[in-house]
Amino acid sequence: MELKFINHNTMKTNNLFLNLTLLVCLLFPAMFAFGNQTPVRIDLKPQGTVLMTDSIQAAINKCAALGGGTVVFPQGQYLSGGLELKSNITLHLEKGAVLLGSDKYADYNAKHDAFIYGENLSNIAITGEGTIDGVDTYNPDGEEGFRGPHCIRLIKCKDINFTGITIKNSANWAINCRYCSFGTVKNVTILAGHDGLHTRFCDNFTVTGCDFSTGDDAFAGNDNRDFVISDCKINTACNGFRIGCMNFTVQRCKIYGPGKYVHKIQKRSNMLSAFVHFSPKDDHSVIKSGNWLIKDVIIENVDRVYNYNFENGLWQTGQPVTNLRFENVKATGILSAFYIIGDTARSFSLEIKNSQFSYRDGAVYNAAEFEGVKILSHDLFYAQNFDEIKLRKVILEKKDTPPLNLNSGNLVSLKRVSFITTNTAVPYKFDKIEEIKNKN
Repeated sequence: MELKFINHNTMKTNNLFLNLTLLVCLLFPAMFAFGNQTPVRIDLKPQGTVLMTDSIQAAINKCAALGGGTVVFPQGQYLSGGLELKSNITLHLEKGAVLLGSDKYADYNAKHDAFIYGENLSNIAITGEGTIDGVDTYNPDGEEGFRGPHCIRLIKCKDINFTGITIKNSANWAINCRYCSFGTVKNVTILAGHDGLHTRFCDNFTVTGCDFSTGDDAFAGNDNRDFVISDCKINTACNGFRIGCMNFTVQRCKIYGPGKYVHKIQKRSNMLSAFVHFSPKDDHSVIKSGNWLIKDVIIENVDRVYNYNFENGLWQTGQPVTNLRFENVKATGILSAFYIIGDTARSFSLEIKNSQFSYRDGAVYNAAEFEGVKILSHDLFYAQNFDEIKLRKVILEKKDTPPLNLNSGNLVSLKRVSFITTNTAVPYKFDKIEEIKNKN
């Protein structure tokens, strides 16, 4: 008979080691799946004025075939036509690197209509301190008879990361996302071109620390959900936000005009609005826009703070707006604070706290229409067809006319509201209001 001696201390140690090993396996499966394998990195070499579309695409394809990784653009110029992203790929543009678009539309895939295109992808990123230059590529058959490819266009993608890059001279929208989820846009600069970040039917986007100076809308899109925009600078010759979104937060941002870059169609530089509702019927909008929080925001030299016209506003009549809240907002040099025409069901509610809205000194505002639609009132604050409008510690300043004009609403509630005006009459007009609470 063979005798076996069991060391209980060793057995306990071994059991402990096995338990720890199992725990690590559960927590870090990727360590055991890939072992010591280093993520793929492919460094490109700049070729100046030589078209590099094929070599850049080959690097992306190779990296993807090996399971994913990073294609690196060191300092220098990379001239390219249309590129197609793959899942698990990062394009990293080092400082001084310029990914330069071809000025010939034939060098792009007309079906994709984009400089960088991706569809049905996950875990994709474009990072670094380099620049993507769309060179305003001309397309005689494009939108409005000249617009070329979008700079970045993504469809049905998720886990998207844009960090640090600069996008300039985009021939159409700088970043175009449709049916995308979980996007991060951080410390990105957009200069000139058309729309900055345009999202349709997207959810869970975070934009922070960005600087957008665009020729068209800085942010645009409809039927979005769960967006947070923070610590950004926004300048445009069109609208800061032309957007429809459920659960939308903008905080610690500066929105200012006039636009640094002229609107290419209308040949003007004034900034139309900080916020405009966007819900086009022809895009079959299904999501109502609401649960907005606009907080700690500075607005300067913008024609309008907020524009909403559900009755006949351009691209605003698909789905209505429900509830918005403005808090700690200071708007100076404006021509109109709020212009609101809600739906006849009166589903619109607005609450404003600790905010100030001041008319532009010396301005004579006699615009008859906004984006082709007749303006019913030039009052600083005008609203009709609403459920509730609540103002708390709000300053409204316009010298020649009553600053506040509200009609056809369920409830108006004023508390510590100040009117700065030269008009000797009552500084507000109320008509067809079901209930008024005035604690001034």
